[in-house]
Amino acid sequence: MVAIAEDQAPGARGARRRQESRRRLLAAARKLFVERGYHATRPQDIAREAEVGNGTFYLHFADKRDIFLAFAEEACAEIEAAILGPLNEDVPWHQRILNALKASLAFEESERKVIAAALMDLSIIDPGSGEPTVRPRDRLARITAKALQDGIDRGEIRADLDAELIAHAILGMVEQAAYHAERSRLSNETVLESLAGFVTAGLAKA
Repeated sequence: MVAIAEDQAPGARGARRRQESRRRLLAAARKLFVERGYHATRPQDIAREAEVGNGTFYLHFADKRDIFLAFAEEACAEIEAAILGPLNEDVPWHQRILNALKASLAFEESERKVIAAALMDLSIIDPGSGEPTVRPRDRLARITAKALQDGIDRGEIRADLDAELIAHAILGMVEQAAYHAERSRLSNETVLESLAGFVTAGLAKA
């Protein structure tokens, strides 16, 4: 249990060791959640992939659900950083939507299942555990809803829509589209053209 002892070491050396082992665990969790899915991934699998002891896993995370939330938070922050710029661009609303979809689909293009995994609803995959106060995907929904509301306020988007509801619907659509595109080996161009056409047609004023 050298890894545990070093993780628990006091001072700067122990802090660096803890930071590194947490980084390795999160990288391993990301890989396994994307490749195997939530249910087929066990804490010991993550520890083995990260090349740390099982005890080290529990120094950083309470259980599998805890590390999944950390992975989802990290991945959603990366997706948020990718789409925030396009959603705030000073261009017509349909171009903002197009650019945001393009940015989200370009995110980790070689690992498109990251999007589907990160946006997964824990109430479905882990019934009875309850939801965190703020789910990682809620942050993405909020910034998407703000962009939609801005379009409504400017008179660019139909005003009879609930911006927050539609934002969650768009996220769910992107999640499922990314999953289907990965399984069906669809090109980003095909996915983008279909999604952008569908979303903009639904939001456009009559």
